Amino acid sequence: MLQRTLFVPSILVVLAAGCAANRQATPASIPAPLVTALMDDRGSPTRASPDYAVGTLPPGYPATLVPSGPVRIVGGMTAGDQIIAVFADSTRRLSAILEQLFEHAGFTRPPPSPGSGFMGGSGPYSFFCKDSVMVSAEPLSGTERNVARVNYRRLRGRSACPTRDPAPSAGQLRLPELTPPAGVRVTRSNGGGGGDGVNSSAEMTGTALSPSAVIAHYATQLVAAGWIAEAPAVSERVAAQFFETKDASDAPWEGVLMAVGSGTAITVSLSMHPRTKP
Repeated sequence: MLQRTLFVPSILVVLAAGCAANRQATPASIPAPLVTALMDDRGSPTRASPDYAVGTLPPGYPATLVPSGPVRIVGGMTAGDQIIAVFADSTRRLSAILEQLFEHAGFTRPPPSPGSGFMGGSGPYSFFCKDSVMVSAEPLSGTERNVARVNYRRLRGRSACPTRDPAPSAGQLRLPELTPPAGVRVTRSNGGGGGDGVNSSAEMTGTALSPSAVIAHYATQLVAAGWIAEAPAVSERVAAQFFETKDASDAPWEGVLMAVGSGTAITVSLSMHPRTKP
């Protein structure tokens, strides 16, 4: 049945108990307005008012995504295009069972997408998707480790599955993903390009950084990807190295890998362009 009071098995119970520091008993239920306020402190007037359910599925949750067997439906919430359902089962690892249900219903987990240059790829993903719907299962922890929360969300006007980067068209070069040295943190990265050139750059921080060491680190990865390297030019604060490679259509490209800085901060860049005919 629908109620305006909701049993909450996880963090909201902890929050409510913490507000009453001198009480010994944890409340069994929390008024719905308090739950809503704790979840949305911005009070957006455009957000749909949640409908809560106790002991039953929240409105709109697909019955095909309910585990069979001794599972108990704790309740849930529907707010606009998002539905949260909570299940409990002490006999098995419920989140794994739910993910099998997602797959049987035709949902798939998006594969990780590769990075380009100094920009890392995306994934691995924790959710499953199909058409305009994404769904995920999350086990709770501590005393509620037998409880799992399912987040079911419908996106309006677009696919819920991430689109894979298309293969480069003829005349374009795809940069291999370049990972930073151990202990070095990339604070910012960007890149782009087309048929007339492609580039990628990154700012990184670490300890005892030197341009020559950074260039050598990335040069190893480019050579492993089949690129041809010339000898580097190195000074105390700048290092550069010339590279040649070919795109998918076997057209030659050339350009420069450069690192500038020293100590705790370095900027690195890779710029490639089609080789011009003499």
